[in-house]
Amino acid sequence: MYGWIGKRLRVDLTEGTIIKEDIPEKELKQYIGGLGLNAKVLFDEVKAGIDPLGPENVFIIGTGPYNGTCLPCSGRWSITTKSPLTGGYGDGSIGGDLAAELKFAGLDQVVISGKSSKPVYLYINDDEIELRDASHLWGKDTWETHYQLIEELDDPEIKSAVIGPAGENLIRTAILVSGLCRTAGRGGLGAVLGSKNMKGVVVRGRGSVKVSDNDEFDRIRRSFYKKIMESVHIQSEKDTGTLWLTRATSPGFLCTRNAQQGFFDDWKNFTAEVFKENWATKNEACFGCIISCGSYYEIKEGPYACTGKSPEFGVIAKYMAMIGNDNLEAALYALTLCNKLGIDGISAGGIVAFAMEAWEKGLITADDTDQLDLSWGNADSAIELTRRMAYREGLGDILAEGSQIAAEHIKGSKDFLIVAKGLEWISAFPGIGIDKGRMLALATCTRGCDHLKGYMAELVGHPVVEKMIGAEHTKALEDVKSYEGRGAMLALENRFRAATDSLGLCWFPTEMTALGDLEHDDLSEVLSVITGNQIDGDQFLKIGERVHNLQKAFNIREGIKRSDDTLPRRFFVEKADEKEIPGIDPVRFQKMLDDYYRFSGWDNEGVPTRSKLDELGLAFIAEEIEAK
Repeated sequence: MYGWIGKRLRVDLTEGTIIKEDIPEKELKQYIGGLGLNAKVLFDEVKAGIDPLGPENVFIIGTGPYNGTCLPCSGRWSITTKSPLTGGYGDGSIGGDLAAELKFAGLDQVVISGKSSKPVYLYINDDEIELRDASHLWGKDTWETHYQLIEELDDPEIKSAVIGPAGENLIRTAILVSGLCRTAGRGGLGAVLGSKNMKGVVVRGRGSVKVSDNDEFDRIRRSFYKKIMESVHIQSEKDTGTLWLTRATSPGFLCTRNAQQGFFDDWKNFTAEVFKENWATKNEACFGCIISCGSYYEIKEGPYACTGKSPEFGVIAKYMAMIGNDNLEAALYALTLCNKLGIDGISAGGIVAFAMEAWEKGLITADDTDQLDLSWGNADSAIELTRRMAYREGLGDILAEGSQIAAEHIKGSKDFLIVAKGLEWISAFPGIGIDKGRMLALATCTRGCDHLKGYMAELVGHPVVEKMIGAEHTKALEDVKSYEGRGAMLALENRFRAATDSLGLCWFPTEMTALGDLEHDDLSEVLSVITGNQIDGDQFLKIGERVHNLQKAFNIREGIKRSDDTLPRRFFVEKADEKEIPGIDPVRFQKMLDDYYRFSGWDNEGVPTRSKLDELGLAFIAEEIEAK
């Protein structure tokens, strides 16, 4: 089978059994792989209402047909489970080398279930697959674990993905860390592995991935390379990573001091230029990547001396603007700490900001923090509070549950919660002129506030969108202040993004354009050449729509409703456009939500209609979600 290996590994930790099985070819064609195939397994095998941290939950690792082919930027893989933080659909996308290594070991997917009686890790060395004792690794951070595994196995070429103390201590914002600094699992996915007494996965593969037509694949690979390298925004990623976003958000779109405002006075302290001039050392790429956005950094001396990699804007902005800190060295140190502890820096920084506002308002005091001063801008306290969360010490034990659950314990704090579906917000502030569709996307995303979904700016003028909303409304799409047409754009973006994330392709070549640098026809063409299964652009989008509806159905089955598709209270301001003040008009937001549901083929409560499910070949889930 070309492109797809067609093999799934099932690991039952309770029984200690490992079974390799065939993946039905029909499932591969319907869901592609990666995120799509993971979503299918999650819906089928996780029953409604189960405890995400119980043995009934499954943890799924999925690769896509692009992985291991040396197609540019084909190093992404997906993890999927029920989220301990949101109680709904949880997924993550992660880069590095592990996806290709899994394919070389002869696997498309790994499904982990049950709970081990002692700490273990999964060892995959081609056909040698076993659960190994990890008791000596329990308690170690992700870096210590990675290096010790290399030493023990005497193989520097192994690829690992492990949890740290945060996952072991069931922190609801714990993540999985691969290759030291490649991370995924917003929503506490790392805690699911911790609940199963599983430290992680180690993979070594020596096989290869075959494509159906080598000459045609080579032609397309060269075309991909040319398109990517000629892209203006890709060059900015190559030069600076995601820190270019600092300048893009500085005009008033940057959440500051727990989103009390949208402009951070000291934004110039964490631009890409400042980082490159002072701390950047060299770049690193994921498998097959030509962008090399992973920039190493080193702070040689002082209280924040550290090394690390990939200073992602999402985390740095949280430990600077969101908490009112002007010191980039402190934020880089916090990032390194989060990666070692295995804790989601976006959530952790957001939780610290939430605690700082509670301190500002007198809702928590020095007695609650063991004399830790949580005044705005106190970077040292932010770093220490992050550590305490990972080890559940003092106030950190409450905050380790996530800010939404913590608000139940901190009386009077619910009004300044900055979350979506319980997941801590990213750094996008609804400033004057922000794309209203971006806010809609963040409010409705299936895993909660998701920084990897909902970029729709260049869908303006796309014929599919114009057909969806009607030519008479397309003019409104050119005005980012407009609420019109955003529902149609988001419906299309979700189809594209779900299909793309099922391939194993990096987000960067398609970011912010959804059908831009690499369009759906490009992606479906290479999918056809890799797998030998002919598929056009429209069919590709239809698969993405099927996957997104499956994610949505999972959430509905878990009791997530229309009222959960919303923004933090702080972001709603009546008639915001007319007053030219930041914020989202709540009435217009609801109209935008209505449009999004309608263009998605859902009813007014956001439930996929039976006719839509029939159209997508998902009739088997209709009765389950209709009952909800």
